[in-house]
Amino acid sequence: MKTYTFARTNPLHFFQDALRLYKMKSEDIEGQASGTIDWMRQFESRTLEATGISLVNKRILIIGPGQTPREMIYLGIRNEVVGIDLDVIPHGLDPKAYLQMLKSNGLLRTVKTVARKALGIDSSYEKAMCNLLKVPRPPKSTHLQMNAEEMTFSDESFDFVYSFSVFEHLPAPEKVVGEICRVLKPGGGAYLSLHLYTSDNGCHDIGVFSGKRDQIPFWSHLRPEYKSLISPNAYLNEMRIPQWKALYEATMPGMKLLMDQDGPEKSEPFKKELSVIRKNGGLQDYSDDELLTYNLISIWQKPL
Repeated sequence: MKTYTFARTNPLHFFQDALRLYKMKSEDIEGQASGTIDWMRQFESRTLEATGISLVNKRILIIGPGQTPREMIYLGIRNEVVGIDLDVIPHGLDPKAYLQMLKSNGLLRTVKTVARKALGIDSSYEKAMCNLLKVPRPPKSTHLQMNAEEMTFSDESFDFVYSFSVFEHLPAPEKVVGEICRVLKPGGGAYLSLHLYTSDNGCHDIGVFSGKRDQIPFWSHLRPEYKSLISPNAYLNEMRIPQWKALYEATMPGMKLLMDQDGPEKSEPFKKELSVIRKNGGLQDYSDDELLTYNLISIWQKPL
């Protein structure tokens, strides 16, 4: 698997998803950037409270920064930041990088990236981030194409490791966690936030993501009678809370697990619908925490 995404064989689905993604990414860019900054400040606060680590003058590894390196901008202002991704991350008008992306990550991924950059979505987002953070330009950071299962960094290379909405796409997350433990310095920290599969939009259907559900019932991907309505736009390992908890506890002793329910599932319509589904005998194999948790977060400090 060259990238967390996979190519659909139906071109119509691809273009429908691309249009929905464009609308999602291009609407209220300043609001999106502000939301990112609020999230990052919350992450810093949680990290400080859980580990005592202040993220200033640290060497930080970000796993899966993506094509719009929002976290790299935020953390790069006060730290040395390195991002690794299975995708090639082109910068500016670099034909060689786009050819490498085409070869490495495929046509559909390349088309999406070129279109997003040509439409100015990435540059507008970066500008909004910089304006809100009161910096003239994005700080310099290092992007490397690398498989997180087999990092080429030396042991104890980083003070901190951060990842957001990546682990749900990994075919072998236990290998990545092992590598994180290896490259972290003693006393260093890790903050791993994943989008839980059992949340309503953990299915990664773009229609569900964008709110254009087209009459798709809540949690359709977990309900056999509705699962055919869902079209994930990415590979998902479909791991559940008990599996994640067992993995983290086996590899990161003493980690703190947070169930972030600050997503759409916290709204009253979701809770009322869940109550109705349960009364009708549905979703009995899932706990409320599994269905209402949006992000599952693990915070860990490597022992000295």
